[in-house]
Amino acid sequence: MQPALILRADAGPVIGAGHVMRCLALARQWLQAGGRVALVQTEIGAPLVERLLQEGVELLPILAVAGSQEDARETVAHAQALGSSWIVADGYGFDAAWQQQIKVAGLHLLLLDDYGHARHYHADVILNQNAAASAELYANRDAHTRLLLGSKFALLRREFVEGRAAPREIAAKATRILVTLGGSDPGDVTATVVAALALLPEIEAVIVVGGGNPRLDSIRASVDAHGGALRLVVNPPDMAELMAWADVAVSAAGSTAWELACMGLPAALIVVADNQAGIATALARAGVSINLGPHTALDPEHIAATLRDWLPDQARRKTMSLDGRRMIDGQGAKRVFAALKPMFKITIVSDADSWSGGFIGDLKTQFENSGHAVRWLHDPTQIEDGDVALFLSLGRIVSPALLQRHAHNLVVHASALPHGRGWSPLTWQILEGRNEIPVSLLEAADGVDSGDVYAQRTLRFQGCELLPEMHRAVARATMELCGDFIARYPFVVGEARTQSGEASYYPRRRRGDSRLDPDKTLREQFNLLRVCDQERYPAFMEIAGRSYEVRITPAAGAAA
Repeated sequence: MQPALILRADAGPVIGAGHVMRCLALARQWLQAGGRVALVQTEIGAPLVERLLQEGVELLPILAVAGSQEDARETVAHAQALGSSWIVADGYGFDAAWQQQIKVAGLHLLLLDDYGHARHYHADVILNQNAAASAELYANRDAHTRLLLGSKFALLRREFVEGRAAPREIAAKATRILVTLGGSDPGDVTATVVAALALLPEIEAVIVVGGGNPRLDSIRASVDAHGGALRLVVNPPDMAELMAWADVAVSAAGSTAWELACMGLPAALIVVADNQAGIATALARAGVSINLGPHTALDPEHIAATLRDWLPDQARRKTMSLDGRRMIDGQGAKRVFAALKPMFKITIVSDADSWSGGFIGDLKTQFENSGHAVRWLHDPTQIEDGDVALFLSLGRIVSPALLQRHAHNLVVHASALPHGRGWSPLTWQILEGRNEIPVSLLEAADGVDSGDVYAQRTLRFQGCELLPEMHRAVARATMELCGDFIARYPFVVGEARTQSGEASYYPRRRRGDSRLDPDKTLREQFNLLRVCDQERYPAFMEIAGRSYEVRITPAAGAAA
């Protein structure tokens, strides 16, 4: 059973609820594993209290000033009382002194940090989920401190992960607009956007605000003045449902930007706080969102003009939707949760009659000896939830719904991707006369062998090895690649590289591809003899209308 997890985050009219809500995504992973979760907090509104209690999160109030030494002492006391070993802190006040006090007490600390503001870092793990996050922000950190950097670690709640499963239709012209500028919206940006919407004909919009918004009455009056085209929703119970309804969104560039990208909802982002500028810039550079800039420089006419140009552009919105879903896959909470535990749930899926059965058994034992829970399946429909799935020597296509059950779905492919995607790359390259064969570990993706690559090993052959010997070499490389990934997971995720360059594809091998030409010498056809599978597609030749199988084996006593 999981021990208790302590969350240290606050929410209020000025700072909003973002810190607490993204911690909730991690809390759900912990609760799902059977542990307790308690939020230590100094300021939090009644609606959020109700939401947390419904989720099963316990609330532990403290009176100290956020980030103070007394705050650290009270947080430590709560953790010790519940027998917790991990504290998750999310906020801007948890400086070096606060972190050090947590560590001196013998507790582990995960710190959520958006822009490297502390003088020094003592946390065990730092999470910065911004797309432009870099290790340079945390140069002044303890030697043991490890980093989770980038949007792959974006903490999203379950409803957004589930909501992305439904395909999104991209309307020829966007008419349904979701507006969400934060629960409290201290800059009153919502009023500016509502005024912009009044300048647009033939649209309908849902305006989302928090119950603690001090200008709620004036916003309601502005919305009502525009008739039925605009609708005000206060503290919606299901934001994912509203995102599914909308064609586009106008949003603050905070954590909601990741939720929108995950749902594939194109968005125009407004920077309503200094720490959001990097998010807006990175998402615009990636083509996922439009960056409207800081709210202090915006007026209704500018917003309306941007929307007029954008709403009819179906092709652009479709590209933004697809790129957003690729950037934010919804598995960030699983990856971050993995950083807090020593044991992972690993699933290996292979064909039952694959040549790789022997080494997969060894790989399974290797992982189990390291304390991981491993399932080895031959039927992908039996896949259950877990951390990492390894698809090794599997000839079937696995549905996106099944892939969603693991944070990572890895395959091994024997080529220098993107060159040599497709079937039997080892065989085809040997037939091309190659003796140096790269073996790549990559993420399964919608396109064939098109996912991000984590690592490569290069096999070097002498030109005399037969297929079983080459398979053993591939097996050794596969075990090294998979073993290294698991040993360094989830921190290795940041090393993924996107494939670049022109792709090439190999076709599936057929029986006819093993045909020998009786008029050519054995030396000329030696590579073909080497790569023929003696059981499934042996080499053969035809003479006088008869077909003959040709088999090759090492001579007795020959070096392997």
